[in-house]
Amino acid sequence: MTTEMVVHQETSIVKVVEADLWHREDAIRAILPDSMDLRRFVKTAMIALSKNPDLQRCTRESIVRSIIEAAEAGLEPTGMLGRAWLVPYKNKGVAEAQLQIGYQGLIDLARRSGEVRKIIARVVYEGDAFRVIQGSEERVEHEPAFLTEDPLKIEKFYAVVTFMDGETQHEVMTKTQVDGVRAKAMAKNAAAWTESYPEMGRKTVVRRLAKYLPLTPEAVDAISKDDEREFGPQTPNGPVGARTSSLRESIKAQAAEVKVIDLPDVKIPNGPIATENGVLLNAAEVAEGAPALYAEVAPDPEPTPDKCGALSDPALGEIEVCDLAYHHLDVKGSKRQHRSGSGSTWPA
Repeated sequence: MTTEMVVHQETSIVKVVEADLWHREDAIRAILPDSMDLRRFVKTAMIALSKNPDLQRCTRESIVRSIIEAAEAGLEPTGMLGRAWLVPYKNKGVAEAQLQIGYQGLIDLARRSGEVRKIIARVVYEGDAFRVIQGSEERVEHEPAFLTEDPLKIEKFYAVVTFMDGETQHEVMTKTQVDGVRAKAMAKNAAAWTESYPEMGRKTVVRRLAKYLPLTPEAVDAISKDDEREFGPQTPNGPVGARTSSLRESIKAQAAEVKVIDLPDVKIPNGPIATENGVLLNAAEVAEGAPALYAEVAPDPEPTPDKCGALSDPALGEIEVCDLAYHHLDVKGSKRQHRSGSGSTWPA
């Protein structure tokens, strides 16, 4: 395959993915936060995709799925380290895209509860004056020396949250502790760690701090999914906010169902998928011999009592807060299992 053909194919892939997203406009709009504009979201994702040739070589299905996961989290996959971005990786020899949330993205998620005023995450280098005060008025004191920004000279990471009532909570991790977390990551040698170690260290300490934060169900869901992408399937003791919203709201945070379909020729707001001599290209023509398979998204229906017995089971009580560390597990087909803070479940 010539260089010209590769460039044409990758450029066309961007157009096909864009058309794919607009094909399921209603489904994405349903999971995208009201504060985010769909047109801007799609445009931002396409710009990031067009600037990353390695990402363009990933399967279209994985690219679309990752963008949809970003929409569900309410984070624009800008391609810039910080909030959220898509990364290519090999899965059994096949290039696939995967969403990653950065430390700024975790901070954005935490602030959506309305109870967090601000969160800071900092790096402590050799030569910095740093100490932690414990007791009735706990605090962190850090005076940077600005002598180096060499990742090899990092000593610690810390994060501090200030709540709306003025109270603070902090978390401190040594570089050794962060390295221990990295060792458990499935992509510990990926570019995010090797090229942006300080940012990944900040993300690690913010993730640990998040366990003590008041998080919305959507934030809990997004963080748990990010942990699963980075570390594999999570145990029931995975990250979760200590203070959570109501069970009714938690059900609304369920991920959209994904299934594969054939995609017909689709026009996008700014024009067709791609053209060659005036002929509209379809998916099979864009990728030589590749099947025209796409991820079709269908949002969950509105929650009803028979979807989660916790809403109607008098033993649990309608107002009991769900223990989101366990989420709602799919059991017996479409039924969802609720696990309360006391450990009881419904259905059993």
